[in-house]
Amino acid sequence: MKLSVAIAGKGGTGKTTLAALLIRAFREKGTGTVLAVDADPNSNLAEALGVEPGRPLGEIREQGSTPEGSPPSGIGRARAIENEIQRAVTEADGFDLITMGRGEGPRCYCYVNNLLRESLDTLSRNYEVVVMDNEAGMEHLSRRTTNNMDFLITVVNPTLPSIRAAKRILALSRQLPIRIEHRTVLVNRAASDGLREEITRAIAELDAERVPDVPQDDAVERVGVSGGSVFTLPDQTPALVAVRNTVETALAASSMAGGRE
Repeated sequence: MKLSVAIAGKGGTGKTTLAALLIRAFREKGTGTVLAVDADPNSNLAEALGVEPGRPLGEIREQGSTPEGSPPSGIGRARAIENEIQRAVTEADGFDLITMGRGEGPRCYCYVNNLLRESLDTLSRNYEVVVMDNEAGMEHLSRRTTNNMDFLITVVNPTLPSIRAAKRILALSRQLPIRIEHRTVLVNRAASDGLREEITRAIAELDAERVPDVPQDDAVERVGVSGGSVFTLPDQTPALVAVRNTVETALAASSMAGGRE
């Protein structure tokens, strides 16, 4: 079974922490090695996972788009980029991390982006699960630096501005040149006494399936403020328990669909 999950949402909704919690939950589930892809220019996923990031792919793209960055004689550009990507992977216990890095400059990147996507797709085939943390504009998905995704999880906080941003993200996802099998919305930092009626109604109007809410969890907030790793969280902390439910939902849906080869 191959499962790919993209996380998106307005800045400040906690999507990077959610991505890290998903990676921990998938690892605990024993689904096989997970590839974590940090596609947010802020590049905070490594910190949330407690590892050092490798060389950003944005730097590899910049180098490959210049005459000075041409590979040595006898090495094709595609092979050279693939080698650089392999060296950029951070290997950890049960998961690996690749960092996409900054956005593009004024050069022409079409050819290099194609090579980058092909190399990243080749790398992804070595993993059972791929989790990609995106910025709100989903630059790396919109530029098609990856291929099809099984799940898009749009993260919202229980506020109307966050939900309006989710609506724009979901609309953008319909315009992307990739296939997204399941569009979902996840309420993060949900209050224990439930959501206000207007918030529940606004979420119901989104063009997405709703997956289990993740409650407000002080332990998660403390880890985020201190720059700690999600792997230091207690095993039964409420947010992690809820994220495990999301993993079960994704795995069940993927199993019913027969998985994607």
